[in-house]
Amino acid sequence: MINDLDLKETLGQLKVLDISSVLAGPLTGSFFAELGCHVTKVENKKIGGDPTRQWKLPEESIDSLISAYYASANYGKEVFLLDFNDAHDRQQLQMLIENHDIILSNFQKKVAEKYQLNPDYLHANYPEKIICQLSAYDYEDPRPGYDLVMQGETGWLSMNGLDEEHIAKLPVAIIDILASHQMKESILLALLKRNMTGNGSLIHVSLYRSALTGLANQASNYLMAGHIPKPLGTLHPNIAPYGDVFMTKDKSMILLAIGSDGQFKKLWEILGLSQEQYAEYQYNTDRVIMRKKLVEILQFGLNHLDVATFAALADAHNLPWCTIKNLEQVFESTDAQKCILESEMSGTQTKSVSQIAFEI
Repeated sequence: MINDLDLKETLGQLKVLDISSVLAGPLTGSFFAELGCHVTKVENKKIGGDPTRQWKLPEESIDSLISAYYASANYGKEVFLLDFNDAHDRQQLQMLIENHDIILSNFQKKVAEKYQLNPDYLHANYPEKIICQLSAYDYEDPRPGYDLVMQGETGWLSMNGLDEEHIAKLPVAIIDILASHQMKESILLALLKRNMTGNGSLIHVSLYRSALTGLANQASNYLMAGHIPKPLGTLHPNIAPYGDVFMTKDKSMILLAIGSDGQFKKLWEILGLSQEQYAEYQYNTDRVIMRKKLVEILQFGLNHLDVATFAALADAHNLPWCTIKNLEQVFESTDAQKCILESEMSGTQTKSVSQIAFEI
């Protein structure tokens, strides 16, 4: 949420042209629309617009011009459907490029060159503009970019799931989301540069490298210790009990995220477990090694507590834990309700989640 009036006035003067499709680029455009920028979206008229318009759940109306997926990434945009093979539409696109400050694109090189939308050409002809090009691997690489392929290519799939025979993808297009953050951050830096120098920028972002940035501690576990992570379900490879799931006396499923030896000591005490056994598990390294036996002991303690009693004890000692909620339960909360955006797109009332999690 932007409450600073000077900042809101400045952002309101910025114009963003989104000629990208699917998720990463459109999410970036939505972010700037939420900030108060004027965002124009150009979609391919020949195929009925952005492909995600057709990515509908069985519960959605087949007659609607948009899908819930499309609505999730296209908040607050003025939309034009153009055919780049049509001379009039090409002229309209040219005018849009000239009248916008930031241009978002994810065209492959061969398509971009066909329509003179390749980033080098745009940067050379409009040096004051910020051109942000998203590619799969590298702009010169002709391979298409799909989130699921990237999850496989960069190790995400190999780590996700219950075991090596039951791998799983992330339930959102996490690589696209990571790439969108890279796009936002680089554009904000480019805006700072333009404010200081008057010069625009040419930015290249890749899905592949964005995926690698998200590996964080898992990458360092391999690079420094030679550890190749395997699927662990909800478990954390370095910490226990962190991600371990338990059942309370009244059959409520809870998850623990104990991150320090001090927190573990408090957990052990509120569960009323044997002080003689505590010495075996007081240090995290030992808990990770003896995790299976540890889980059995903790579950024994939780067998005697209902979720309300455990919640009162855990919260009183500032321990990190949660019940495992579905999305219906999530959006019953007041905090989640505050993050919902409502708008009308193509005659359809839509709801999506805000891209902004900060306040200024």
